[in-house]
Amino acid sequence: MHKQPVLLRRTTSNIVGSSDTSGTSTSTTTTDAIGSGGQFDPDNAIPIEDEHSGWRDNSHKRKLSGIPLDAEAIIKRASVQTSLEQITDEDEEQGGILLNRSFSEPDLRLRGDSWQMEEDDPTEESQGGSTSMPEFSELFPDGNGWTIKSLLTSRGVASVALVVMAIAFVAVHPHGPAASAEQTAGGNGQSSNNVDSITPQSPNPNSKEITIGEYHQEVVGTPVEHHVNEYNKIQFYDSPDKMKPIFSKGPILQNSEMGGLHLFENVCLTNNVDALRYRPDPETSLRGLIYFTDEESVVNNPKRCVPCSNHEPMEDWGDDNVDEKVVGHKCGMDGLHAMFASSVGDWTDCIMQEENTALMEKWGQTQSPVNVSTIHFFQEPTFLLQFNALDMEKSLFDMLMTYLPHWDHFLGANDDEDDEDEEDGGFPFSSVISHSLQGCLSHSHNWFCEVLHGMHAFGTAKEIPWEGDDNTLYCYRELYYNQVGYQRNLDHEGLVTRENFGEFREILFRKFGLPRRRTVEDRLAELEFEKSQHQQGKDGGGGKNGNNANNDDDGENDTKIIFYDNKLSEQTVWNEMESLISKARELEKYQNIKFVTVNQDFAKLTVAQQARKFNEADAIIMAHGQHMANAIFAVDGTSFVEVGCKVTSLIGNPKFMELMDGKYRAVERCGNNKDDGEGKGGHGACVVCKGDGDDVNFTMTPAAFEQLIDDVVASLAR
Repeated sequence: MHKQPVLLRRTTSNIVGSSDTSGTSTSTTTTDAIGSGGQFDPDNAIPIEDEHSGWRDNSHKRKLSGIPLDAEAIIKRASVQTSLEQITDEDEEQGGILLNRSFSEPDLRLRGDSWQMEEDDPTEESQGGSTSMPEFSELFPDGNGWTIKSLLTSRGVASVALVVMAIAFVAVHPHGPAASAEQTAGGNGQSSNNVDSITPQSPNPNSKEITIGEYHQEVVGTPVEHHVNEYNKIQFYDSPDKMKPIFSKGPILQNSEMGGLHLFENVCLTNNVDALRYRPDPETSLRGLIYFTDEESVVNNPKRCVPCSNHEPMEDWGDDNVDEKVVGHKCGMDGLHAMFASSVGDWTDCIMQEENTALMEKWGQTQSPVNVSTIHFFQEPTFLLQFNALDMEKSLFDMLMTYLPHWDHFLGANDDEDDEDEEDGGFPFSSVISHSLQGCLSHSHNWFCEVLHGMHAFGTAKEIPWEGDDNTLYCYRELYYNQVGYQRNLDHEGLVTRENFGEFREILFRKFGLPRRRTVEDRLAELEFEKSQHQQGKDGGGGKNGNNANNDDDGENDTKIIFYDNKLSEQTVWNEMESLISKARELEKYQNIKFVTVNQDFAKLTVAQQARKFNEADAIIMAHGQHMANAIFAVDGTSFVEVGCKVTSLIGNPKFMELMDGKYRAVERCGNNKDDGEGKGGHGACVVCKGDGDDVNFTMTPAAFEQLIDDVVASLAR
């Protein structure tokens, strides 16, 4: 059988250039393998010729000897061994760095014959010269056989290192898990068998810092049934069942000396989806309010969730209403119709009842959302901005006239730095939500939203966006409701005054950069100055030609009357208005009158453009419509005339005209006006309608139009 070449572990240094201390070879039948750290049999050696003489020509690059790579790797593993002995200068000069030296002479004496290589054992030779691991007794014999030097051997050092590591591990872990649990349970030595009650003790209970070497047990989260996502002080529930029971309070007057602004607690809002289909006046200002209670009489009422109809006004929360006999509960107030439930889930189940759904459809009170799956619960005090976004005049009177005195009070509280006893302390809410129009205070160009933004109506309160879907319900910890329509007719005396209304208009004049001053005194001074300038021009030969006085580009000092016929809008149209104006311009008595017409749809103009047209006019004569709300931009003392077959106007309220020293007149169908020419041959100021309805197109006779202009000019002179 052919004997395979093997590499044997050597017991002494046999690097070329090293000398044996005995002067003789360790074996007569074997020869040292250069750099191998073992021996080989010359009869079985692999005859490979080195390209270079000597063995020192190796480097970090691939070795150029003829030894196969696998054999070379084995040789290196067998020859490179660590040593604790210092390398001498003689070793470096001889080139024989003793990497293969493992033991000192004392080591050899300690190991004895038990470490002698068993060369005749073919099993060990086939394993690359491996030897058995020495027993502990061989390194540390019984009695006093071991010395300090024995600990300096590589095996001794390794054993000592293991012992030191074990001692260190025990030192930094003085207590087991049970003892650590004892500490985390209270830190006072009291043990606890309930693992769930163990909580980490830390100076900062919210700290998640981990200290190395301590035993920690952390409770992650709270039970699922109480888990609530919260962001920006809004709690989000993905199921009504996860919302804790809440109980509503209110309404409470924000200011006992002022009405119209109410505070509710723990309520939810819904939208009336039928209101947009109301004809002829669609609405965006109707809301349903879910009021939560556990009163048995309410909970047992099968129609507790049905809002009352919108057929009768509801000024106060506790007022009686004929619908109470049907639904069995109070109806709420204007703009906010009450619904009752014990929880969100209870309300959802209630409105899904077939009988209740049919009644809500009959009354035009279908609410959204219906099937609630998500709840947004706002924790900050929130103002409900509610108005009819489809009618600027109604928005002005239904919302702003109610809110104006409160706004003035909040501004005064903010400006009064010395009054430390001021309870209101400025605006009591920090956010605003408008279900009437998304983005009203941020990006909307709606006329009323621009007015609110211009007057800084809500201080620094931020607007809350909302999602218009059929599954999300909006609830509020504190909700401020500005009652819609509370001051529509300015019936509550002393709330809207010349002072706070004048301050409101002054802010708008500055905001929109209007050219004319607001008050009558300032206006008269302005006219006197213009007349003096005009007289100086005449004396200097620069007088105006009377024929050009009616041109729109001249006569800046003339009385300006602005006209609008609604021709480009979808509302009722004043036919032949341009023809009537052309005939009036030819009359001598109107040479100092500047007739200005608006040849654009008012709804297509920006708020600033609308405001400027009203501000520049001394008198405004227009077809009836919501554009008349721009009266707030006119100067004090302006004369307003609305023309139509039937005029129902909010700005015509004498109390409103008194606030701005204005004059108002409605010109309607002939026969309806008190001053339509009866007794004067029918030539008074009235309109001729093209039909019997109130919203049909109309015109005027030249005589009636001339009478109207005379009346307006006379009103300006007073």
